[in-house]
Amino acid sequence: MTRFTLGRWARRAVWGALVALMCIGCNPLQIAAFMFAREDKRPAPYPLAFEKDGPKKDKDEVVVLLLTHQTASTGTTFVTADRELADRLARVLPEMAKENKDKRKVRVISSTQFDKFKMAHPRWRDLSASEIGQKLGADFVLDIFLDKMRLYQPNSANTIYEGRAEVQVAIHEVSATGGELKDSYPITFSYPRGGVSTRDASSVSEGEFKKLFLDNMATEIARMHCDHKPSSGIAEGR
Repeated sequence: MTRFTLGRWARRAVWGALVALMCIGCNPLQIAAFMFAREDKRPAPYPLAFEKDGPKKDKDEVVVLLLTHQTASTGTTFVTADRELADRLARVLPEMAKENKDKRKVRVISSTQFDKFKMAHPRWRDLSASEIGQKLGADFVLDIFLDKMRLYQPNSANTIYEGRAEVQVAIHEVSATGGELKDSYPITFSYPRGGVSTRDASSVSEGEFKKLFLDNMATEIARMHCDHKPSSGIAEGR
């Protein structure tokens, strides 16, 4: 069969499918939208972007410092959750920016570099987020506070997973002379997502559910700062 013949049969198949769909009552415009649909990017509500006329307008890299904290009331289950969330977000933010083909690369200051800074500055907690960011060469600091975290549905005797957390994020923009609070926002985070609010605890171990919980939280925070496709990041677990 020649290439011309193959092309002709392919065109016939497409038009045949169109005719079939029209015969069962579909709107031709809806059919065209379905056939040629593409995933449009969703704009980030709080992009990590420089002022167009600012001193950093020509930088090809955005350097981000993550500061994560949690209340003592989160209990032993989440004793390292702030560190774990920072590690996941440090991976997801650059990946999402790259997937989005941003003009500027996003680089997150590593936890190792931050740990060295803390050892060299024993009173680092007395510094503001902007001051810490300035000393580490960050352009933006995401100061993330975790509260009211849980993995199980209340009164379920730990037999039903229902992940919840209250997250508060403050965005500090760092300059050569200091920094300022640029914006802040809350997230009432829940997992599982997608209309499924709970999950049988026998279906997966607590450790694996906690990992999915924090992975999805990191993705949701990253989406607040990077333009993204609806399907970007990890799948929303069930």
